[in-house]
Amino acid sequence: MLNIFSKRAVKGQGLTEYALILALLVATAIAAMQITGYDVRDVYCLAAQGLGMDQACTEERVYCEDDFSSLDAWQSNWGNFTNTNNQLCTSGWAKNYNTCSQSMPNMSDYSVKISAAHLMRGNGYGVFFRGTELAGRTNGYIVQYDPGWGGGAIILRKWINGRELYPFATHRMPGFDWYSEPHDLRVDVRGNTFTVYLDGEQIITAQDDTYPEGGIGLRSWDGTNVCMDGVEITELPKEGAE
Repeated sequence: MLNIFSKRAVKGQGLTEYALILALLVATAIAAMQITGYDVRDVYCLAAQGLGMDQACTEERVYCEDDFSSLDAWQSNWGNFTNTNNQLCTSGWAKNYNTCSQSMPNMSDYSVKISAAHLMRGNGYGVFFRGTELAGRTNGYIVQYDPGWGGGAIILRKWINGRELYPFATHRMPGFDWYSEPHDLRVDVRGNTFTVYLDGEQIITAQDDTYPEGGIGLRSWDGTNVCMDGVEITELPKEGAE
């Protein structure tokens, strides 16, 4: 009887050791994938595609999203953004940052979309991307919905040490109705290339390689009164797909 229990104990110990070794191998593999730019979802999708079961991987992953039911995900730098009827609104000069975007699994390449932004007064608002804040000074890029610039334009600027530079890309829109209805604004950030869409229409493609990564934020200026329904940051669609 003692020998039987002893054999079972040895067998049980062996299974435990195998489980520990397997767990260690899995942890090592995951760490290696993260170092080389892959994650568990990437590997799952590759395996699923090989088995013809890739439906779960066809939609872009959502990194951060906010319907503005509260402002818990936003940190104000200056000015005043408010939660009004489940919208993010501001009147005047303001700047804030999305805290979720500061810890995304991919802070280099992503798509950020502002839904149903309605500018009712003033010279515009902007969406920071690949933005960082150091001692109150912004570095990064911004796409601006800007009826006050050059007769009205969508523009891309770069911020360096808290100062905005002259636009490095511009899409002028004379005669566009900037105020009467909401619009969706989106920017895809891929490597050194930035593609801007207004209501789903591609209007700007520009390049710059100053800032490799960073989060998103919002800005308004010059007596602007704007409200928006939501913001969503997702992984980029596959190249060539929309």
